[in-house]
Amino acid sequence: MKFPAALCDLLAAEKVNLPFFTCGTAASDCWMAVAVDGRNAARACRLVEEHFGKGSSSPGQSSILSIFPHRNNPEVMAAFLTIFDKSGIQPGPFAQSSSAISVVLPEKCILETTAALFEPFTFGAYRTPADWKLAQEGKEQLYREVVASYQEKRPKVYALEWQDDQEFLQIRLDPGKLTPVSRLFKSLSNLQVFFTFLVTSPTIGDQPPTLLFSLPESLKQRYASVVDDLPAGALMNRISPVAIFSMNGPHFGDRYGIASELLRCTGKVPAALLAASCSIASVSGVVPAAHIHDTIRAIQESFEVPSVIKKG
Repeated sequence: MKFPAALCDLLAAEKVNLPFFTCGTAASDCWMAVAVDGRNAARACRLVEEHFGKGSSSPGQSSILSIFPHRNNPEVMAAFLTIFDKSGIQPGPFAQSSSAISVVLPEKCILETTAALFEPFTFGAYRTPADWKLAQEGKEQLYREVVASYQEKRPKVYALEWQDDQEFLQIRLDPGKLTPVSRLFKSLSNLQVFFTFLVTSPTIGDQPPTLLFSLPESLKQRYASVVDDLPAGALMNRISPVAIFSMNGPHFGDRYGIASELLRCTGKVPAALLAASCSIASVSGVVPAAHIHDTIRAIQESFEVPSVIKKG
């Protein structure tokens, strides 16, 4: 992933924080999606064009909508897809963290999407979309002021967790044809088969986005039939075995350079990083299972990792 690594290095050198970052591979190509604070947008776009040429980025005024806790439940993603299929809204990239699922949306679609979420979900203190909107007013400056500038020599993490025995799947998200994918995720939820990783690619030209996710291969007998029920051509690829790693840290949400450091250290491992995401103070990645230990060692050289935990 030379281009994602180079771009993240460039933005880190300019102290531009990435509150949202995803990348992945498709065939011999790679893709990435990043979000920056609106105050840094013009500078970030200028840097990209100066170093990589015009057309290297597709900027737009967007917001990040997150639901937590989602507990990796596929039913949350199913609800999102149903909403977007019914409304005709074209979402931007998704990313799953250990605490939330996030989607980048055009600014003009935030209120419509938020209102639609009150049909499948309840949100504690917010009984209606109007309650939620009222709770946000006046806090925009507060959200900006909590962004820290503290930079450790080596980024600290609370722990590095990993799990092997996973299958990695890629599905086309054709606009207007999301119902079968939504139905798949509802079935996975009913079967108690939960995601261990999830991102989507951005829309690139005429190509629809791709949804990349992993499931425990030990449960394949349970979920195989519902995956096979997808329409012809929807399932683009499946790779196994893969391993998933994830970590979060005290400054992951508000300091620059995390994605850059991740791509730099995993770039030392011979095997390709299949996909990665940085969102809601959390970093996750997918690598071929045979290279997970090399990947962990590379991360330990670049991040301060007090413990490494293998999840069952």
